Amino acid sequence: MQLNVTTDYAIRIILYLALRKEITTSKEIAAAMSIPQNYVLKITHKLVEAGLIKRLVGVQGGFSLDKTVDEITLLDIISIMEPTTRVNRCLEEDRFCSRYAIENCPVRSFYCTLQNELEKNLGQMTVKKLMEGTG
Repeated sequence: MQLNVTTDYAIRIILYLALRKEITTSKEIAAAMSIPQNYVLKITHKLVEAGLIKRLVGVQGGFSLDKTVDEITLLDIISIMEPTTRVNRCLEEDRFCSRYAIENCPVRSFYCTLQNELEKNLGQMTVKKLMEGTG
């Protein structure tokens, strides 16, 4: 699985807000992270909708975390930003298999194990751990 650049930016924006510990404008985020400001606004809009960050409107406005650093995981961020987090099509909700072999496929069984490990590791990696470098 390869994360898209938008997801990478979302992770970095959350980490930046966590490190700043104060209301930060999209302009400040864009400058610090070398991300175009309109792209920052697109990403932060999704993060606000998901409840990970909050937006404060007005002269003193900007963005800040809406959850604590030990409540936000990489799995949370990736699940919001990526259209899918599944390592293979057969693991999607519809369980599509061109071979019609979902129930007895040893490859799918391996993919399930891999998917579970990936989700477990991403779910355990909090923003706090990223900040501490203990990932």
